[in-house]
Amino acid sequence: MKRSILPIALLLAATAMGQNAPPRTFSNAEGKTLEDRITRYDYEERMVTLEKAGKVPLATFSEADQRYILQWNQAEGFKSTMRFKTELKKDNWARMKHEQTTTPFLMDAVQLPGKTTPTHRVEPDENFEEYNAIYLEAEGYEIVLRNQNFFPIDNLVVESKIFYEQEYYRIPDDLFTSLEKDYDEVASTNKVRFLSETIPVIVPREDVVLHSECAVIIDHQVNRNALTTTSEESAEGDEGDEGNEEMTETVDGFGEWDDHGRRRTGKVIGCWVRIGVKGPDGEMVWREMTDPSSLPGKVSWEPAAAAAP
Repeated sequence: MKRSILPIALLLAATAMGQNAPPRTFSNAEGKTLEDRITRYDYEERMVTLEKAGKVPLATFSEADQRYILQWNQAEGFKSTMRFKTELKKDNWARMKHEQTTTPFLMDAVQLPGKTTPTHRVEPDENFEEYNAIYLEAEGYEIVLRNQNFFPIDNLVVESKIFYEQEYYRIPDDLFTSLEKDYDEVASTNKVRFLSETIPVIVPREDVVLHSECAVIIDHQVNRNALTTTSEESAEGDEGDEGNEEMTETVDGFGEWDDHGRRRTGKVIGCWVRIGVKGPDGEMVWREMTDPSSLPGKVSWEPAAAAAP
């Protein structure tokens, strides 16, 4: 049988990781025990290298120890950044734009004696116009996993969190609050979306592409403008010529509309990915990626603890 030879760098890495493993009491089918430490496992030859005893065939060990050795080998192959590669790439998945210019409507209401519901009338105000535009962008991250081991990696757990910021208006978007000084003020809120997936197996030389949750970023713009009208009264020019005077109209109760606009935006802060497999003792072994690399200094993976009542 033709044997594949691991590169020397990979062998050294595997040996270095094995030396950090704690000693274990191994046993064979006859019940004989041996306390030793695994330094390497040859998946093709089915041969275990122990620190003291040297090379021992896998079949020599008990069934429980064989499972432990195979799980140890998988965890070591997963932890190696040379043999199990990961990549995180930001992507834009969709864009949408909707805009329209409309004529605002005004309502007159009168409470007549004997009637519970006020009599009202809604009609457009032809002297004003409103421009409303909304831009939506779906942003997320592509997660690439590449197994360069000579054996499969089973039952990987991939968890991702995308962190983003979205602005919102401090007061509702309506005409009746346009006299407020903070009409164009916005506040920011931090958002996070979490996704967890399990991959049954990644075979040797296989690439698996996953995606984080989607952050929908909103850019909303509103502008209300008074249309310039021409008065019926004439004004005398500098040289005695008469001309029409241009005036900007306002609506009583709705403030000045010559600069009546507001905008709220958002942005992606980054993405945090954790990839894990079970170690030989059943504990999870994790690897992490973040974009940008400074993200852990800005956010926390664990949610903030709720305040005590």
